[in-house]
Amino acid sequence: MSEKMSQKENNIFQLARIIAASLRGKANDEEQRTLGEWLSVSTRNKKIYDGFKDGKRLEQKIVESRQINWEKDYQQFITKRQRTRKNRRMKTIIRYAAILTLPIVAASIFLLQKNDRQAIVSISEVIKPGEHKAVLITGGGDRITLSDSTLAPIQEQNGMIVNVTNSKISYILPEDSLRVHENPIFNTLQIPRGGEYFLTLADGTEVWLNAETEIRYPVQFTGNKRVVYLDGEAYFTVAPDKKNPFTVVSTHASVSVLGTQFNFRAYPDEQDVQTTLVSGSVIMQSEKYKQQVKLVPGEQGVLEKRSANLTKQEVNTYLYTAWKDGRFAFRDARLEDLFNILARWYDLSVFYQSPEAKDIRFTGDLNKTDDFKSILKIIEQNERVTFTVNQRTVFIQAK
Repeated sequence: MSEKMSQKENNIFQLARIIAASLRGKANDEEQRTLGEWLSVSTRNKKIYDGFKDGKRLEQKIVESRQINWEKDYQQFITKRQRTRKNRRMKTIIRYAAILTLPIVAASIFLLQKNDRQAIVSISEVIKPGEHKAVLITGGGDRITLSDSTLAPIQEQNGMIVNVTNSKISYILPEDSLRVHENPIFNTLQIPRGGEYFLTLADGTEVWLNAETEIRYPVQFTGNKRVVYLDGEAYFTVAPDKKNPFTVVSTHASVSVLGTQFNFRAYPDEQDVQTTLVSGSVIMQSEKYKQQVKLVPGEQGVLEKRSANLTKQEVNTYLYTAWKDGRFAFRDARLEDLFNILARWYDLSVFYQSPEAKDIRFTGDLNKTDDFKSILKIIEQNERVTFTVNQRTVFIQAK
């Protein structure tokens, strides 16, 4: 960026500091003259300035200011202006900067007063996305915390070697220990809120585990069945074995396969259990009435827990499996359903100040690695809801 352009940027952010000082009654004569010149540019600027005298409006703008990277947005704006109109005067830049300085001013006021005893509003630190973490409970009852930095082989009671590396856990039977134990040893892998993990079972089946999920599984499969138990959400790529079907069991439903890829969602606090088939074929069964449906790729089985009714429908599988590839994809989704997912990943509490906000619809494709303020910025573009964030609690208000 040129020296001239950097000076314009400094002028914009200096204006924000001047407005903040004026509202606190601490602007000197030179700052007052600069402010007066900005106010004289248009009546819009005066309305903006007067609006900050309203406590509620100021509080709202403070919250908004923490949701957006305004310096980055400004640089993108000013670069675009430079390409299209290179010879614009600084007064014009300042006029357009009125929109950009709104949240900057509010943030400045907040920062300047953060050492005072009376804070305008409580704002949380940056809420980062989830990460690779889990707790492994071994057959012997040991609890082992797993993360990206965990790099250690674990010896199970039956001789099975448990490898933990790069956010993945896998089971390998040593060549000198081929005996199959009649009484299988079970491990449990717990994924907390704000976490995810990857598991490779002893038969080679791969499992992506989503936040707030628990899976219980044998370290070595025995007999003619491969059975695991799941609460939460996981994506399975099942190792083919026609003689030994693979079954995922939850409280309300189960899925049996021979070799396929599918997403299974069975959170205890949700009304439905879903099986979304990507390839192969599966049979989904209700545990209460033993009703069954056979799914083909592109279909989803849905069990309504209260009625135990089991149905199937055609779906876009990407919407239900994108989470394992670092995305959150939604099409005409209820805001409440959207925030149930975000709350697990970012470890949040959500309160609806307007009950009707739960049914507002949202379509989007979000990056799971973004911090939460970036996610809110995208959602707010529908201009139907506003958010207030206090630490890890989100308050949602319909406009």
